Amino acid sequence: MKKNLLIIALAAFSTTFLVSCDKVDGTSIVPVFDVINSSNDNPAPGDSVNFTAHQAVTGKLINATTYTWSFRYSYFKEDAMTADTVVVKSVQTNYDGIDSSDPKMGFRVPSNIAGASFVVAIDASYSLSGQTSEGAIYGHATRSRNFNINYPTD
Repeated sequence: MKKNLLIIALAAFSTTFLVSCDKVDGTSIVPVFDVINSSNDNPAPGDSVNFTAHQAVTGKLINATTYTWSFRYSYFKEDAMTADTVVVKSVQTNYDGIDSSDPKMGFRVPSNIAGASFVVAIDASYSLSGQTSEGAIYGHATRSRNFNINYPTD
């Protein structure tokens, strides 16, 4: 009797183990950005603009994620001189656990902006839960876009 129970228990365990070991794809996929969209493609100085980095490929099996947005532009200094600057804003999240949607960031166009345009860029760093098909355990994605300034005419 004990022998039969042992055999039944072993068979049940084996079946459970085999069923739970179905092929599970543990391959991480790093997102790919195809465009940065904005709430206003031609903002004026002083306008607030919201930007969204659209994912053409959505990620999979990703945890710690850092989105670093940069806004590069020229601005007027004293005596009509200009200077270049970059404003950087970072956001950290857990991609699969908290938010895998397209990353978003707001920016107010400086009232003293100089030049015809400014550049918005996103640089995303991903810590992967699995590995990519190439064996990487970290991922990276970038995209940038130029936006023209709409100067008011007098």
